[in-house]
Amino acid sequence: MSKKLYYSACSIAVPHIGVIIDDILTSKKSGDEVFWCYCHCALSSCFMNLNGAPTFCSFCHSMYRKYKKEYAKDINMLAIDREKFNHVEHQWQFENLDQVKKLKYRDVYVGDSILSLYFSITRDLDVVRFDEFKSYALPLVDEICDFVDYVYELIDRIKPDEIISYNGRLFENRLFYDISKILKIEYTALEVVGGIVEPYKKQTFKGDLPHSIVLNTRRIESLWSNSPLSDEQKNEIASSFYSRRRGGELVADVAVYTSSQKRGLLPSGFDQRKKNVAIFNSSQDEMAALGGEWEQGKLFSTQYEAIEYLLKHTDSSIHYYLRVHPNLRGVNHKEHLDLYKLKSYNNITIVPPESDVSTYALLDSCEKVITFGSTMGVEATFWGKPSILLGRSLYENLNACYTPKNVDELISLIEKDIPAKDRLGAIKYAYYLLDRQYKIDKNIIDVDVTYKKCRWVFRYASYLKICGSQLLYQLAYWVYCIILPKFCKGNGRFPY
Repeated sequence: MSKKLYYSACSIAVPHIGVIIDDILTSKKSGDEVFWCYCHCALSSCFMNLNGAPTFCSFCHSMYRKYKKEYAKDINMLAIDREKFNHVEHQWQFENLDQVKKLKYRDVYVGDSILSLYFSITRDLDVVRFDEFKSYALPLVDEICDFVDYVYELIDRIKPDEIISYNGRLFENRLFYDISKILKIEYTALEVVGGIVEPYKKQTFKGDLPHSIVLNTRRIESLWSNSPLSDEQKNEIASSFYSRRRGGELVADVAVYTSSQKRGLLPSGFDQRKKNVAIFNSSQDEMAALGGEWEQGKLFSTQYEAIEYLLKHTDSSIHYYLRVHPNLRGVNHKEHLDLYKLKSYNNITIVPPESDVSTYALLDSCEKVITFGSTMGVEATFWGKPSILLGRSLYENLNACYTPKNVDELISLIEKDIPAKDRLGAIKYAYYLLDRQYKIDKNIIDVDVTYKKCRWVFRYASYLKICGSQLLYQLAYWVYCIILPKFCKGNGRFPY
């Protein structure tokens, strides 16, 4: 039997809270001593309630009371309220984005955790309205620091063997991961796989966050080695990932980015006689503020810098085709807009995100491919193209792509004839993405979510009920979380 400390930020976040409840019930069934700590206005904002609407918080608290009655027998449920904190005055000063990123308190990455939420919601990588961002972030930083002090004391009092939270990337719970590392307490991140066109399934990431490159590499290799399926069966499953994506099917992603493209269409003036290289960039907001290993070991600080270096330093006979990621359509941050300045070079053609030029036609027609971490890096390898990776990625250690260690090696890889990497790394990665049998956990409750959209999106789940009715829950949610917040002023700090 072990002592486990769980933390949940919001009682109505789905599938987050369902996964936490399921894991708590699993631990309880195993005979573990469970402490379920939850937010009771620990912070004035959360990712579900950015402006701290009091009616939203009240509804959230009422759902925790319901969970306490339904699930908390023989479980220690502890409400965390900032009124319990020992408030300490801090003199924080940050005048630019770099200073925010470097902001730590008692070894907790406070700055990155706030930016991670901000980038996810706004896609404003430049934080062009920095003063407005500060008005949101400064009070939140103080609250998080008080929260950190409280959690250190809480852990010292409970002395858990393991700390568990959902995901761990955002400011509401990043501190639990960081503190567990400092105190050398086992940490587990809960996550889901699936959704959109398939049911959500629970996953557990032992020892690190779900976006850890090192941890995911171990999991990919372990799944491949320990799966009871034959190599032929695993290859068949993995190959379907690439053929389905190429066919425009939504698979292991949040959207189909090629749906508006014309099959076989190449950019105007494409010359097959030239040495053509395709560059598929990534939307940087997906990786911004992850910190740690994601910031280390890169040859270039930005994608723009990398591409400009290639245009200046590789053989002038090489022509580059930059396919700007379709996910960047309408995004106006500097890192995206700077790419169009590259038009001044005569050895590049830029294909904007809204273009109907076919991504796969470019892949097939170019000699080799450069990516910054997108799935196209392994897709290229699967389809027999040499693939060069210039960013960090979950597949970077699978020998599926060339990963140059310096600029001389990069130039050589581009200018010389090189073979495509063996497909095995790409096969392993795709098998891992598609597996729904061996890398997931068995559930005690149904953690899946059904989305129904009227004017607003309503989320139906087995645990979201009032008086046993999902409909009553939806009506209450609509009133307390959508309608009343329009009339009840919260902290009003979030600038978007």
